[in-house]
Amino acid sequence: MKKIIALVLALTMVLCLCACGSKTEAPKTEAPKTEAPKTEEPKTEAPKTEAPKTEEPKTEAPKEVKWPNGELTIYSGYAVGSLTDVNLHTIADWITKETGETVKIESNDTAGGATLALKLTKAKPDGQTIMAIGMNCIANYYNGTWEVNPADSSKFKIVAGSIQPYPDSGCIILTQNDSPYSTWDELAAYAKEHPGEVTVASIAGKVMDIKMKAIFNATGVAQYIRWAPTKSADSEAALLGGNINCVMLDETTAAKKYLKDGLVKPIINCRADEDWSIYPEDQKEYVELIKDIPTLVDVFGADASKYMVPNRSMFVAPADTPDDICAAIAKVIDKIDEEQPGSDFYDRCRVNGGTSKYYTWPGDEIMAEWGRLDPIIADIVKMG
Repeated sequence: MKKIIALVLALTMVLCLCACGSKTEAPKTEAPKTEAPKTEEPKTEAPKTEAPKTEEPKTEAPKEVKWPNGELTIYSGYAVGSLTDVNLHTIADWITKETGETVKIESNDTAGGATLALKLTKAKPDGQTIMAIGMNCIANYYNGTWEVNPADSSKFKIVAGSIQPYPDSGCIILTQNDSPYSTWDELAAYAKEHPGEVTVASIAGKVMDIKMKAIFNATGVAQYIRWAPTKSADSEAALLGGNINCVMLDETTAAKKYLKDGLVKPIINCRADEDWSIYPEDQKEYVELIKDIPTLVDVFGADASKYMVPNRSMFVAPADTPDDICAAIAKVIDKIDEEQPGSDFYDRCRVNGGTSKYYTWPGDEIMAEWGRLDPIIADIVKMG
């Protein structure tokens, strides 16, 4: 009995233990949440690279070239005492007055200044040696008296415009009052109908000769006339005497010596314009005598420039003279134009035969003009 009771108790205990085991669930062992560590991207700010401060380069204005820079020498291929020579001395005095520098004129008119022209090409290109030459010097090259051609820019550089007290190309062809022609067209027609009958003064080496031949050549009349070699004074005497039919004189000489008294009659005035403002009050009477003479434009219209041979005397320097020095030379010399009536310089150039003031033209324009005239003058020299 006791054994049965013991067995029942043991069985009851086992059942109790089983019942307790079913109520105690195994603890949930969740895998620990392992969040990936927040790896924030490092803030890599671009380095502040400030653009380098590029200051505008200080462009200082080029220093103005002083001219003359010491004693200046001007070569002159004109006869001592001639109008051009006297005017060069007047200009030299004016430059000295303006700049305080000494100016020396070196003259040698042999072959129109051939030696001086060659000497200039070998001078220092510092602007301290310049030369006054004219368009007629191109003829000197072609007739063999000059070794260098003024129209050759590899030899010379024009540094200042024309310095001369004359109207630009104001030159008149005159003939006798009883000539059977009174206009250019009538002269040309008569010469063709009567070959060799019309004689025209030829003064070799002179600007007037080149002007005269340029017109007769370009118009095809040259082959019908006879050139009469002569000198300036002789040509005027021959005109009055009837031995030479056509002579060219500058406006002032023609008006003062011949037109005023009606000794001869004009054929054509070889100027392109009709600007009479260059004449001062005391020469207005000459304007009245010449203003109605037909000009190149009146006769040839749009083609007038083909017959135009300007006489412009220029100051030239060695070809390799720096541009800034050339500009300084032009700046000083161009101021001559500003001289007013009553000034010492104005009065001096008037006494020397000048009109109201000197003329200046840009050097590059004149070199271009000389380039145009170069073949024309070459042909004139060939014809003799």
